[in-house]
Amino acid sequence: MKTIRLGAPVIVAQNTEEPILFGGYQDPTIRCGADGTLYVRFNARRDNWLTFGEEEKNPVYKSTDGGESWECCQHAQDEWLRAGTRLPNGDIFCFCEHAVLRKETLPELPPLPEGRRLLTAGMSVYTVNELKPFLGDRVAKEFKAYRIKAGTDEVIEETCPVIWDNMPVVLHHDGFLIRVFPHPSLCMKVDSDGTLWMPMDAPAVDSDGNLQSLRRCTALLRSTDMGHTWEYVSHILYKEEFNPPTAIDVEGFMECSLEFLRDGSCVALLRSGSLSPFAIGDDAHPAPIMMITHSYDGCKTWETPNYFYDYGVCPVTRSLADGTVLMASGRPGVYLRVSEDESAAEWSDPVFAVEVPKEDFYAKYYEYTCCNTGLAVTGANTAVIAYSDFTLHTPDGKRAKSILVRKITVE
Repeated sequence: MKTIRLGAPVIVAQNTEEPILFGGYQDPTIRCGADGTLYVRFNARRDNWLTFGEEEKNPVYKSTDGGESWECCQHAQDEWLRAGTRLPNGDIFCFCEHAVLRKETLPELPPLPEGRRLLTAGMSVYTVNELKPFLGDRVAKEFKAYRIKAGTDEVIEETCPVIWDNMPVVLHHDGFLIRVFPHPSLCMKVDSDGTLWMPMDAPAVDSDGNLQSLRRCTALLRSTDMGHTWEYVSHILYKEEFNPPTAIDVEGFMECSLEFLRDGSCVALLRSGSLSPFAIGDDAHPAPIMMITHSYDGCKTWETPNYFYDYGVCPVTRSLADGTVLMASGRPGVYLRVSEDESAAEWSDPVFAVEVPKEDFYAKYYEYTCCNTGLAVTGANTAVIAYSDFTLHTPDGKRAKSILVRKITVE
């Protein structure tokens, strides 16, 4: 089994004022541009979850020396976009975020169909078809995206139609209506045929209008025309028996990372919940497990998900040049694993970038790191991980929330 070697941590940015719990200076993502420039974007101020995506709160830092030194970008969002996913036709493509429909802008909605309340997060589920007569194009079956066509520098914002019979719309318990969309922090993947694939957090409504799971699920969408249009393919459904009944904060499959493998299958790593500072667990009330599943028919159907690791949020995977799959996750801490076999059946033991002591595992894990990470491939067997560390200090001795990167070598 190949091993993971971590380089020394390098500080990207620090802040001594942001609160440890749900503050800013966390949730980093990382991209590598065509010229090898590295870019890290993170949440600098976190007033509340509805403000994520506002440009001034999401600075971008860049490194032109392989991650050894960093500077804040002056044209942050333009540079970030230009380091986005490069498609087989040479276009650069990434999704925009949809605005949340705030309760004060909503008319009276139709009665919620029976059985449409999720067991987690105080959410109820409508479909676009049910709300279209009341909200019109505000719930249209479409995504927004940015595209830079091959050979040009112009950023084009485009509308991407979505073919999805029972496309869901989520009503939060506070009254906000949330359209499902591909979150920019999740990574679109391209298979060997040039088809684009995107996992999404989306409840599963069947053709009879019933929820197929009372938890959150992952939907798989594909595009065969370089992202211009998208169509629904399948759901990976969460079932109650996947976690022990005593597990805390079970959410369902709300985060997913895909990889297309050398044996022709697709593997998906799935968050099923997390630890929470508001629901303190213990050994008898563990964190929900990270799960793994495969599809052998082009993501139309999925094997029953199985155990992958004791815990994990925001799984991030990248394939290296020889097909080896590298993954990162955490909560508590930040860990990495690697699989070198063609079906991703065997995985290495975890290597920790941030390890939380057992005594702080449940009650104080959030004082160490936000646990969300980013990965960027930089060479045939190298990558860089971006993550947060809340235990470091500035040169003058003040505790600082810090965004870090480390080089990864798989050998």
